[in-house]
Amino acid sequence: MPFWTFKKSEPEPLSPVEVRAKLIEVAASGSGRKLRSLCRQYKSQIAEHVDVICKIPDGTSTEDASIDGYVQCLMAVAQCLAQECGAPELWNKLCGNSDDNPLVQWDRWIGELPQRMERLEYELLIDEAIAFIEKATTLRGGTARQHEAILNGRLGELLFHSGRVSESVQPLQSAFDLCTESSDTEGQFTYLNNLLEAHCHLDDGLAVTTAEELLKLRQNNSQPTDDIEKRIERLRKSEPLCRVVCVRDRRELELDEITEVGEGSYQFQFRRNRLSLQKATTLTEQGNQLASSGQSSDALEKYYEAMEVDPHDPDPVYQSATCLLELGAYGKAREASEEVERLAPGWFRCRTDRWLAEGLENGTISDEEFRVARALEDGGLDVTQATSIAEQAIERFPDFAPLHLLFGDLCRNGGDETGAVAAYRRGLALVEEPDLESRLLCALAGTLPSELPERKELVERAIELEGGLVAHATAQLIGLQ
Repeated sequence: MPFWTFKKSEPEPLSPVEVRAKLIEVAASGSGRKLRSLCRQYKSQIAEHVDVICKIPDGTSTEDASIDGYVQCLMAVAQCLAQECGAPELWNKLCGNSDDNPLVQWDRWIGELPQRMERLEYELLIDEAIAFIEKATTLRGGTARQHEAILNGRLGELLFHSGRVSESVQPLQSAFDLCTESSDTEGQFTYLNNLLEAHCHLDDGLAVTTAEELLKLRQNNSQPTDDIEKRIERLRKSEPLCRVVCVRDRRELELDEITEVGEGSYQFQFRRNRLSLQKATTLTEQGNQLASSGQSSDALEKYYEAMEVDPHDPDPVYQSATCLLELGAYGKAREASEEVERLAPGWFRCRTDRWLAEGLENGTISDEEFRVARALEDGGLDVTQATSIAEQAIERFPDFAPLHLLFGDLCRNGGDETGAVAAYRRGLALVEEPDLESRLLCALAGTLPSELPERKELVERAIELEGGLVAHATAQLIGLQ
């Protein structure tokens, strides 16, 4: 019986470029069997010429879809070699380690951003973002463009929140344009909204047109438009520097939208015509922590840094006024309160603080009166202790109106409404400052029975006064009860 020996056929001799073309062709066909056979035949040659195999051929379409398709085929080849043929060289070359792969680097960098921004590493982060964008522009494919958009967006946010607002516009616009080209609707929403905030902050006359573009984008994608329509209306009327809105059941309402007051709690929040910059906010929070621990001078340094980052933000100025009062720098505290009023008229209790600083400066208010009122106002004392201190303080300083407001609040919180009413009335007989007077009027009106005609009169007086924004809003809601 004849016997034949079979030899394993040698693979067809091909150049590395020809091997690459054949691999891509078979991978694109979707035949796993053919791809495994081809990879087994040429795995040694692939490993030897891995740099050539990785390279995208000259003349390949530069369209992102074409690049992405090619890369997907190449990754399929690499996976087949690594998993089916014991030849991981191509896979390792394509993926590399995390230090070599820019996509992995960028994702890790983006994940670390919140913590690093909290540590105020803005300048270093901005430099890194610029370098990453330069690298991204050298890469082809849809994934590279997606990361390029994200990196531009992050650069814009870093510039914006570090106080370099005018520089943020260009990268934010680039991010928006890249998302538009790739039909990334979510990205378009994000970066167009960021551009709106930048133009509002710059007050460069482009806010309305940007808001209208955002409105059109929402309409085209069947998204809610109520909030942006309201904002466009405010922008056209010249949005106020500062206003108060009412939040109830997680829904934000303008005061003129509230027609009746029902059961439940209402929360007032300030809304400025500019978004707060995160670096300034972080510095202010650091200052507050220092001030709470008694380090007023160090706290002031943080507030001043925050003011340099965002000269439009009233909060670090407001906090600095409080610190200056504590330090006995009454003239500077008055000036700071006046600056708060310029930046955000009616911000918290800046008008009362201005009155306090003036009185301390000219001697009509004693330091002891101020200190005892501040101790009661801070709320660190238990009710029994605070009530005792307030009673003793009123005996010593019966004409100091803030003490009567504070004592009235203690009485009301303790269930003594009669004592609260009496305290508020005594305070109203003494008060000279409109913000403090409006708070006393609201406190008294809120304590009296709703059917009393006097209640309506008190509310009307509070609304007419130039008090703080919160007191004014409180009076409006009491009037609707």
